[in-house]
Amino acid sequence: MTLTRWWPAMVSAWLLVMAAACFAIMSHERTLRDGQLVYLELAPVDPRSMMQGDYMALEFALNRELEAQMALQQMQSGEQPAHARLAVDEAGRTSFLALADTVDSQKGQVSMRIRQQGSRFSLGPNAFFFQEGTAAVYEQADWGGFRVAEDGTSLLVSLHDENLNLLGFSRR
Repeated sequence: MTLTRWWPAMVSAWLLVMAAACFAIMSHERTLRDGQLVYLELAPVDPRSMMQGDYMALEFALNRELEAQMALQQMQSGEQPAHARLAVDEAGRTSFLALADTVDSQKGQVSMRIRQQGSRFSLGPNAFFFQEGTAAVYEQADWGGFRVAEDGTSLLVSLHDENLNLLGFSRR
């Protein structure tokens, strides 16, 4: 009898979780389909881990300037802006412009949501996993390719060499 009483609540909770998961998936699919493709320069890091398999640890060159600007902003106002405004050249390469509380992308610019990873700030993920045995392909990576949505959400979709040639495969 107790299970019968809780059955509608359990089904409702399951439906709510499924709806939230579907919304997140559809949002990421929209970013992959419609997002602007931009490139962030990679900074060198040790690429492998025996415990996690084949992956490349990622650090972006812009993160250094981002962290310095975030520290300065916190000292001056105590606030943490949610976005970084980046200049985008003709090829899609980015450079840091400013911190911003809101998305405000003009022609030749893009706003990316700032990610906080522990006490550090970043514009992208800290790792890129790849198929076992393909590490040599990704050792030449100099740029990370991102799809950026209008709201500043960004997804890492590919790695590229110094000439922006695609390495391995693209997630879109």
